[in-house]
Amino acid sequence: MTIRRLRIDQSTKYPFVLDDVLNGTQDFRWRRRGDGRYCGVLAGHHIHVRQNDNAVEYESDSDRDLTDLLCSYFRLDDDIDCIYDYISSRCDRVGQLARKYSSLRVLRQPDPWECMVAYILSANSNVGKIQRGVEGIAKKLGKPLELCGCVRYIFPTWEDVCAEGVKPLEELKFGLEKHNRIIAAAQRIRDGRMDLCRLAQPQGSYDEVERQLRNCYGIGPKIANCIALFSLDKMEAFPVDTHVEKAVQHCSPPPPSSSYAAIVKWAQGRFGKYAGYANQLLFMGDWDESQKSRKGSSHPPL
Repeated sequence: MTIRRLRIDQSTKYPFVLDDVLNGTQDFRWRRRGDGRYCGVLAGHHIHVRQNDNAVEYESDSDRDLTDLLCSYFRLDDDIDCIYDYISSRCDRVGQLARKYSSLRVLRQPDPWECMVAYILSANSNVGKIQRGVEGIAKKLGKPLELCGCVRYIFPTWEDVCAEGVKPLEELKFGLEKHNRIIAAAQRIRDGRMDLCRLAQPQGSYDEVERQLRNCYGIGPKIANCIALFSLDKMEAFPVDTHVEKAVQHCSPPPPSSSYAAIVKWAQGRFGKYAGYANQLLFMGDWDESQKSRKGSSHPPL
């Protein structure tokens, strides 16, 4: 297999650190190998990646040049200095967090369907369970891919899920509600009531995307905003969980109320189209603080 190099511009104030990017628990398919490489499945490719100073080295089962895919995935087209400087200027607390977590990034996941299922599984769960759940579905219904003696599985399409029905999901024992939500989402796409490819287009508005996602059975505002931010390129999306709800109270001035709608409106008014970046900094800051008083997972919970 050919080892290829994706050059990274490290002249920015906010350097790219692969460990921090892939350990941010936005995408649940990455595993760290004993040799220091990360093993993952991305857009139907089994990929191994590692950072070597100002380059990401990678190889894949297809032995294809995946530079464009990885540039998009890591959002290397984003002007990270401009983004972080802007949101820092809008809130002192976010500025402090940008300096502390300078290598934090938002990923652009290439498969909105896989992202949707992962965040359906995230309800009342933790990172380990979500990782096992996503991998379980891939093993049950996906095609195996081998690379350097390691076997991983492509995540099944919504067509595959519709064709197989609920039985394979029941065997994975996620719980009846999650089984039903995954099947309902697949059927909604099949019936033409939701087009994820269309929603991912630049001309699609955040409001339309959030509304369409929330029309899916069992998808509330937090999961809808996660899907919109991480896979539908809506960078103004602002997922609110208990960590973010607490973190925004340290901003000055804070949102006028603690309702979900008020927090999102406040964030979008303050940070504009980069609210999603501010969201991840606020989330990480409060999660980090919460770990000081207790022992916990090395990954942020959802």
